[in-house]
This record gives sequence, structure tokens and C-alpha cells, in this order.
Amino acid sequence: MLTELKFSFALAFFLASLTFAAVGQVSVQQSPAPAPAGKTILRDSDGNTITNNEFVDIRMANFHYPDATRMKTLDDGTVEFRLQKVPQEGMNLPDFSARKIDGTPLAASDLSGKVVVLNFWFIGCPVCFSEMPKLNALAAKFVGNENVVFVAMTADPAGSVKKFLAREKFDYQMIGDAKPVLKMFGFSGYPKNIVISKEGRIVYWRSTIKAWDKFESVIQAELNKK
Repeated sequence: MLTELKFSFALAFFLASLTFAAVGQVSVQQSPAPAPAGKTILRDSDGNTITNNEFVDIRMANFHYPDATRMKTLDDGTVEFRLQKVPQEGMNLPDFSARKIDGTPLAASDLSGKVVVLNFWFIGCPVCFSEMPKLNALAAKFVGNENVVFVAMTADPAGSVKKFLAREKFDYQMIGDAKPVLKMFGFSGYPKNIVISKEGRIVYWRSTIKAWDKFESVIQAELNKK
């Protein structure tokens, strides 16, 4: 029990030194605190060293889940934090069928063999809105590449989405009235950003994004695969 308390305190102390982004309409607030003394190493579930931003993105991928981060103090005094695997990564893309706001159909089968970048949002989500310029910039880097598709889904009615897009720019293919599809993914909290491999598996599952370079590199890495 003492070890668990020490770990919980140390993790909270460390996370307080990082800048957390709000997720959907939920914000995570930490009291200001200095960074822990000595060297700190951050690792993903495979043991790879990652940046602070990547650590935050993975840690907050499912912000309602209990924290399963492991902490270990090495012989030289270095404190190592290791994240657990995001459980949705490796799962298959749900077999959905929907219509884009222009009326054309879009199904999971239409996306076979392509890298798919998904965003889930809703009109009343300020965090969703704030990340749209960066999502547009990301999509622009892959304009003309027929092997990658950017799709956004919202439960908002198609008519409301059209009105929103008449005044705001969002350069993803857009699906409204998507509540049945959202249920298939089984997540809570917005926004959600996902990358699907050419084989139809989830390879990247995040909420808000701080490590935009990592987001882009995942897309490119999947495109480079034969």
C-alpha cells in the first residue's frame, strides 16, 4: 500500500509539470509544482523513449480510464514512467455504413486498402473547434494522395453541420447524423483522433493532440507500408 501511495504521489507530481490539454468539455487541472529532481525518462508500452507531448497524448487517449502508468526508479536515481498500451490500438475498424452530408454513401468497405484518418467531434465542443486549423493543415500535407482519406463524424444533424461549415473551415470528408457509427467505436469524450491502417486496424487512438509531428509521422509510416 505504501508503494502504491508513493507511486500515485510521484505520478501526480510529475504530471503536474506537464501542460495538459482539455478534452471535450472536461479539463484536467493540476496545482503548480516544480518538476521532480533528477532525470526522468518517459516510455511508451513498447519501451520506446517518447517526448512529454507524446506522453500526454497517450496518457489522455482514454481520459476516463484509470491511470495504469508504471513508475520505476533506476539504480542511478533516474525515474522512469512507462505507459500501458492504448487498448483500442490493434482492434479492427467497425463495419459501419453512413452518408456524407452531401448525400453520398460511405462504408468501411469503401476504405479498404487506404490509410484512414478519423476525427470525431460535435458543434458545441470548443476543443474540437480549436484543433480544426491544425487538422486542416495536416490534411493539406496529403492533398493529392489517393491512398489516404480524412473523414470527420458527428452526431449533429447534417443540416446543422452544413450551416456550421458555411462559416467555418473543416477540410475532412464530413458525416453527420453519425450516432449509430459513434456507438460502434464505444468511446466517450471529444474530440477523438484515430488512424486506421490499410488492413483496417486501429494503429493510433488519441483525444486531443499535442504531438502533431507524431500524428503526421504515424500517417506517413502507414502510407509507406506495402
